[in-house]
Amino acid sequence: MTDMTSDRGNGGDRMDTRRINWAEFIERAGLVFLLIGVIVLFSILRPNTFATYANFRSITTAQPVMAVAALALIVPLVGGRFDVSVGAILGLCAIACASAMSHFGLPLAVAVVIGIGMGAFIGLINGFIVAYLGVNSIIGTLGVATILGGVVTGYTKGIPISSGLSPVLTDISIQTIAGLPLLLILMAIIAVITWFVLTQTPYGRNLTAVGANAESARLTGIRTKRVVMSSFVLSGVLAGAAGVLQIGSQGNAGPQLVGITFILPALAAAFLGATTWQPGKFTVQGTLIGIFFLGTTISGLSLVGIQPWITDVFNGSAVVLAIALSAQLRRRRTGTLDIGS
Repeated sequence: MTDMTSDRGNGGDRMDTRRINWAEFIERAGLVFLLIGVIVLFSILRPNTFATYANFRSITTAQPVMAVAALALIVPLVGGRFDVSVGAILGLCAIACASAMSHFGLPLAVAVVIGIGMGAFIGLINGFIVAYLGVNSIIGTLGVATILGGVVTGYTKGIPISSGLSPVLTDISIQTIAGLPLLLILMAIIAVITWFVLTQTPYGRNLTAVGANAESARLTGIRTKRVVMSSFVLSGVLAGAAGVLQIGSQGNAGPQLVGITFILPALAAAFLGATTWQPGKFTVQGTLIGIFFLGTTISGLSLVGIQPWITDVFNGSAVVLAIALSAQLRRRRTGTLDIGS
């Protein structure tokens, strides 16, 4: 009799375990299922326009810049900090790179180094303000973003830089390798490098430890201030790379890039990514799923004829919902709700 009760108990435990495993799987893959659902829905609604190679190429050419910008956002987020200035850094670096070629006649390689180097420098300033001056990361980087927006507007007088740019850079939006857009391939390379740094190096583990509990990380010997500052430098480098890619994507560099509206999809993708793959954690894989979910949805909505203002509503709603969901998952994982301290 006791054995039968024990068997029933063991059977119940196994069923509970299966339920937990299924629930965990659905939570991890939920955004992937949503992406597949969106693709199926719009393929049915617009089979002649959405479900085509041309539309696939359009999406995979349009999203890489936002994807790299989103990767720039998640690096400080892994460390528990928030870089609001990523969009402004992206715009400034695009202007710096374009100006180096157009106004100063410098070769492409030097211009790219200048653009990415500018991002690293602004990231260093952000990191110093947050890590060593103790300024809240949202407030500090918002101030820096405002300054950069003024600098870009003052320098460009509101006019995009489009002449004198290297065709090697401006033509990458139409280049393909094995049928895949070159921009997509460059994005994948950057994503793999970012993933490696965040997950396969002592620095990445230290940054994760700081994000989980900065005081505990400090007590274990991690130099938390240096780790936090370097996360902003790496974020600036990625934002600079996104700025260079943006020139290739649209063929010029304009002051409109520094606005918060431009970076909203990347912001939404960063937090949507924390609701999937490894819920409660900011990951490269989740972020990429998030950016292509948003890009695919916007493409489908555009093809069914929505008004342009709905795109802003969708992006803004996605940001709010994604932050709320990822914050709750973070609280469940770490016991805290602090983001952007």
